[in-house]
Amino acid sequence: MSEVHYRACNLCEAICGIEIKHEDGKVLSITGDKQDPFSRGHICPKALALKDIYEDENRLRRPVKRTGSDWREISWDEAFDEIAGKIKEIQAKYGRNAVAVFQGNPSVHNFGTLLSSGELLKALKTQNHYTATSVDQLPHHFAAWAMLGHPLLLPIPDIDRTEYFLIFGANPLASNGSLMTSPDIINRLEAIKKRGGQIVLIDPRRTETARVASEHHFIRPSSDVYFLLAIINTLFAENLVNPAHLSGFTDGVETLREVSKDYAPEKAAGLTGISASEIKRIAIEFANAKSAVCYGRIGVSTQKFGGLCQ
Repeated sequence: MSEVHYRACNLCEAICGIEIKHEDGKVLSITGDKQDPFSRGHICPKALALKDIYEDENRLRRPVKRTGSDWREISWDEAFDEIAGKIKEIQAKYGRNAVAVFQGNPSVHNFGTLLSSGELLKALKTQNHYTATSVDQLPHHFAAWAMLGHPLLLPIPDIDRTEYFLIFGANPLASNGSLMTSPDIINRLEAIKKRGGQIVLIDPRRTETARVASEHHFIRPSSDVYFLLAIINTLFAENLVNPAHLSGFTDGVETLREVSKDYAPEKAAGLTGISASEIKRIAIEFANAKSAVCYGRIGVSTQKFGGLCQ
C-alpha cells in the first residue's frame, strides 16, 4: 500500500514543500504540496529530479577508487583510511595549507554535513577554505557585517508587500529569489503588478526576469555602483532623504551626502549607459513609493565594487 510523506525540497534555498508518494521503497511521484503556506504548491524541475537522485542506476552507493584507467569498488573503512592517510602525509610534507577544502550547495543543504564540517575544518587547520559563498555572495555578508554587525544579518526583501521592486543584477525567475528564499517567485512578482506596483530591472542581460519586469534598463557591466551613487545623489538633491525612526541608530548619513556629491546622474549616465533623466525618475519614484525594496544579487556581487554595491 502506498504512503505519502510531506517534506521540503533540499536542493535550493527556496525549500518548496513537496508531497512524496512511495510504495515498497520506491518513489511513485513527487508533486508540489498545495497546503504549504510558503511555496503554495510550486516546485521546479529540481524537486521532480529527487526521484532520480535516489533511484538512478548510475548513482554511486559505495566508494570507488581509480586503478589505472578503471575504477574498483572499495569499502567505506578503506576509503576513510586512505583519505585520512593521504591528508596526513601531504600536510606533514608540505604544511597545513597544502590541503584545501571546498564546500558548496550539497553540503550546506545537508544537516549532517553542515553540522560536522566545522570539526573537520578545525582538525585540518588549513587557511585554504573555499565555498560557493566566496564566489557568489561574500559582498552581501560584508555589507551586513559593516551595517548591522553580523555577516548573517541579511536584509530580506518583503516582496509580498512592496509596491516598487528595484532589482540589480538578479534573476529571481531562475534562482527562486536567492538570499531572499522566495518560492513560487513568478506569482509573487505578478502579484506586485496586479496591485498596481512596479518591477524595475537593471541588468546588462535580457534575463528570464526581464520578461515579467515593468521596465528593463540595460546597464554597462560593473557600473552599478555609479548608478546607485547617482540615486543617492538625487535623493539628497531632491530633499527625499528621511531616516525617520532609523535616525537614532543610523550613522554616516552626512558622509554619504558628501561622497555622493561627485556622482550626479549626468555623470553616471556616461558611465552606466542609462540616461540621467531615467536615473532621476527611478530614484524619485523609489523614494515616493508607498513601500519600496531594492534587491541586488550576483551581478552586483561578483564585480570590482561588489561590497560597495551591496
